[in-house]
Amino acid sequence: MMDLNVDEAEHSMEMHLPYLVKVFRGHTVKVVPIMVGAVSADSEAMYGRLLAKYIDDPTNFFSVSSDFCHWGSRFNYTHYDKKHGPIYKSIEALDKMGMEIIETGDPDEFKQYLLETDNTICGRHPISVFLHT
Repeated sequence: MMDLNVDEAEHSMEMHLPYLVKVFRGHTVKVVPIMVGAVSADSEAMYGRLLAKYIDDPTNFFSVSSDFCHWGSRFNYTHYDKKHGPIYKSIEALDKMGMEIIETGDPDEFKQYLLETDNTICGRHPISVFLHT
């Protein structure tokens, strides 16, 4: 159960819905929002198994959202690898590495990436659920 403060701060659906309306204009679609909070690795795997048959169905469309690294003191994350140049380039390299790992489809490799980098990827739990399908 999500408490009111978390619910009011959540913004991913507000970002997705206008895009979905535009993309699916003229088509009748059902939207089933699935909110994934900070769940355990076991729960990520379990939810992935539960959703797998729906993801395998080509009549379904899933959109998994993430704005990736939240960087700065307010997020308690200031990783900076100077070999990439300015801070924004370091963050970009970190996020690209994460995206490349996600593209492999390997949930264990993604988990290892998070452990090694401590990247504060917003959406890491729904991404992991999807990788477990």
